Amino acid sequence: MDSGKIKESLRRTWMPFFGHFGDLLPIQELVIPRILEKDNVVVISPAASGKTESVIAPVIENLLEKGTADTRAGKLLVLYVSPTRALVNDLYRRLRDPVEYLGLTIGIKTGDRPQLTVKKIPNVLLTTPESFDSLLARHPAFFLEIEAVILDEIHLLDNTPRGDQLRILLNRLRKIKGGVQYCILSATVDDLAIGDRYFSSSKVCLLRMPREIEYLLLEAKRFVPTLMELVRERHLKKILVFFNARSLAELHSQKLNVPPFTGLVHVHHASLPRVKREEVEQAMNNSDRAILCATSTLELGIDIGSVDCVVLFRPPFNVSSLLQRIGRGNRRTQKLFAVGIFTNGWERSLFNTFFDCAKEGMFYEKRYTPALSVIPQQVYSYLHQRRRIGTTVNSLASMLFPVFGEDKVRAVFGHLHECGNIEETRPGVYYNSSRLEKKIEWGRIHSNIAETSFGEYDVFSEMLGTHVGRIFHLRERFVLGGKCWQVSQIIEKDKKVYARCVGEAPAVTKIFEGKGAGSYNFRLAPVIKSRYIPGLGLEEFPCVVEGKDTHILHLFGSLYGFIWADALFREGVDAMDVEGRLLVLKEYVPSGERFPIPSKDAVNKVLHDNIRRLEDALGSGAFFYDLPPEYQVEDHFLNMDLEGFLDFLAGLRLVCTNPEDFRRLLGEFGRDA
Repeated sequence: MDSGKIKESLRRTWMPFFGHFGDLLPIQELVIPRILEKDNVVVISPAASGKTESVIAPVIENLLEKGTADTRAGKLLVLYVSPTRALVNDLYRRLRDPVEYLGLTIGIKTGDRPQLTVKKIPNVLLTTPESFDSLLARHPAFFLEIEAVILDEIHLLDNTPRGDQLRILLNRLRKIKGGVQYCILSATVDDLAIGDRYFSSSKVCLLRMPREIEYLLLEAKRFVPTLMELVRERHLKKILVFFNARSLAELHSQKLNVPPFTGLVHVHHASLPRVKREEVEQAMNNSDRAILCATSTLELGIDIGSVDCVVLFRPPFNVSSLLQRIGRGNRRTQKLFAVGIFTNGWERSLFNTFFDCAKEGMFYEKRYTPALSVIPQQVYSYLHQRRRIGTTVNSLASMLFPVFGEDKVRAVFGHLHECGNIEETRPGVYYNSSRLEKKIEWGRIHSNIAETSFGEYDVFSEMLGTHVGRIFHLRERFVLGGKCWQVSQIIEKDKKVYARCVGEAPAVTKIFEGKGAGSYNFRLAPVIKSRYIPGLGLEEFPCVVEGKDTHILHLFGSLYGFIWADALFREGVDAMDVEGRLLVLKEYVPSGERFPIPSKDAVNKVLHDNIRRLEDALGSGAFFYDLPPEYQVEDHFLNMDLEGFLDFLAGLRLVCTNPEDFRRLLGEFGRDA
């Protein structure tokens, strides 16, 4: 369908949604005909390419054509689910005028804006997964006449507890109302079959629009003065700076408060009240000159106006996050300009690799695995929905079994019954316990969001009390700053470790000093390696044998390096991971070219003994500890795709080299490429 015919098909919605643009964007030409034909669609295209309008306009056109909106005033017709409150608020500002122009009502339901009554049900509701859960549990009748569901920025939800929660909620919705049209929107997705997890018969509308990326990498030591030099050279006026932690954003907002930005530096993160966040967003929109220090809350499409430059303070946790962040700048051009701030050579190497992958549109995301902690949460939520008549296990079956499997659901359900969280009031009919219902009254069962610190600890010298550095995923013995340390005391609440120095680290480990970014997927390791060691195949990794000791350069990241080394250690191999890049094996020489691979049992023992630390690092969901202990271990195993990791190890080959060449290879990771 050409642009002219599409315009004719949108006879009611063209003017309010596209009239001021004058023409359609490529993704809109691709998507709108599909939705007008009532197809379920998955829309994948870059940020600022017009995805939102490509979906909401034809969905509303279908409603108006059918006469639905005229005959069902005060009925919920379109549910629009977004990952964050801030994005919901931004969507409301963008969509309110065109929706109301068409005689429809639009509203918000989030934790910040909880008010929604039977007398004030909007035709179009913007909400989060958590508020969707709350509405479905408390007011299922609101959804009796729903016509369409739109899932926005799905890559931020999929393959997390919130994504599986959303899958079950949609299964529950289908029990109330069939024949609903579904639409998914995303800017960065590796898995084109993503729609099949949420609904059937999905049609993928994919638009690849490569945008040229120009980037500079700067040392953190001279971050502020160097950035100000860049401001003068490039005449930059509005800058968005991303940090991986709220504390860093707050700290650097003070350091960046220098001319010509004195008094023009703002902060945006999830800990700020809604009113304050909205004030900051408005200030950025209205300012000609400003700096905004933000966390991942601004990775999304929140409108803060045009931005001249995006700065990334240290590498983000994966490639898609980097692309999402840099896509927030220069939104009106096809060229992106970004600045990466690194604290050491390894972070510089990661930046170079991440930017290369972003240019190629390769994200190396973790393959999908179910989040078991969603089972208890959805059991509680559904039992509350059925609180007047109770429910049976079989009633839960069609909603939970397709995602998690019958055995797991029945085992978790039995555990919740044994723990007294749910009660059997008559044979085979279950309710939430009175204790749990009190918790529900306060709205505390609808969120699967768990705070994460990514397993990072501050290390202090036991003898001197000085701060030595930071480390991911503790072991009793670890290498930091070129020295070996032995843990003396862990203060879990404050994420502090006191340790004593037990000697110098092996010579080859001294290359790796400082903190690495450890949360990317292990499948990115061959890509990082090939950039700096082009002479080896993707499946080949260098090692060196000196006497009876072996060192393997692996680059799997701190999370997988920790699991790998600790599992080998439990099988009698004196193994130690050095900051997610180097495996040190004492008194061990590998057999031929095979990587040393621990058993699944050894891996599960590591998970069992590190349940709490890994739960904190992985963000396993707010109901993780409602799982039986054996399923807590399995949830971690699934979360990290350790089955895939062990298979991955089995497909790799060791290439032995001499110590001098090995040190030279290690040195490559301290240089700019």
